[in-house]
Amino acid sequence: MSISLDHVSKTFEHGGGVAVDDVTAEIPSGSLTAILGPSGAGKSTLLKLIGGLERPDSGRIVIEGDDVTNLDARYRDIGFCFQQYAPFRHMTVKKNVGYGLKVRHRPKKEIAAKVAELLELVKLSDLGNRFPSQLSGGERQRMTLARALAIEPRVLLLDEPFGALDAQVRAELRKWVKELHEQIRVTTILVTHDQNEAMEVADQLLIMHDGHVEQAGPPTDLYDRPTSEFVRGFLGPITRFEGRAVRPHDLVLSGPTPGLASGTVSAIASLGFEVHVTTSFDDGSTSWIQMTRHDLNDLGISVGSRVSVRPRG
Repeated sequence: MSISLDHVSKTFEHGGGVAVDDVTAEIPSGSLTAILGPSGAGKSTLLKLIGGLERPDSGRIVIEGDDVTNLDARYRDIGFCFQQYAPFRHMTVKKNVGYGLKVRHRPKKEIAAKVAELLELVKLSDLGNRFPSQLSGGERQRMTLARALAIEPRVLLLDEPFGALDAQVRAELRKWVKELHEQIRVTTILVTHDQNEAMEVADQLLIMHDGHVEQAGPPTDLYDRPTSEFVRGFLGPITRFEGRAVRPHDLVLSGPTPGLASGTVSAIASLGFEVHVTTSFDDGSTSWIQMTRHDLNDLGISVGSRVSVRPRG
């Protein structure tokens, strides 16, 4: 299901300010789109507007050709999954997953079959009779996704779904969500402030800043061809070299070379296989270069070494 946002705006009263400012965007059918930006950028508000949990002050929201701008959330056929799982603690995993079908008065056999199918899909088949308190954080999140998918939504909305989990579980769930989406191909929108998370799982990014969309498109396009300094700095590391903002992995370090910018290594930070080398140039400027520890060792460079730096390519 494609989603069209046409000049959508939302302002909150009592000092809330403009949360979403004249947003126009297209979300392709079957895509996994990440809405990315810093805190306060308007990401979650835009998601709630799409889901019908908030109403826009102006603009239109169209899902697969249907204008849903003023349609109640209950009738949009949208599945929600938030950072706070909000499971029914007194219900088993099976009953949690089947709840949306039960309130829609589906036949018991249909509910049982759908729940079994979804628990198999999210790899919780053996845990259906447990209660949420007996699951790990990652298992509870998978249960919540199954519950959202049970109603066969036209659109799936994920608002910081991994925010409460530790780094290892987050990484595992990111991979799992990507694989799940490739199986079900439901149009999915993920809100996150984690650049790595968005770059890893999404087909398309919407970068938001101060309520508006700075840039939209495939992750590699935005990373390689940012249209603003904000997007360049938000999507990946940058440093300054000869007055320009550049990616630190696009700089090459070498021994002193005539005709190239030269300076002295002032700091080296080792991050496992990766090394950040800060160079102070003779003109008073500084840059840091991203490289592998193996390459640094091959150069035989240490703090205090004289070096030259040039752009890659």
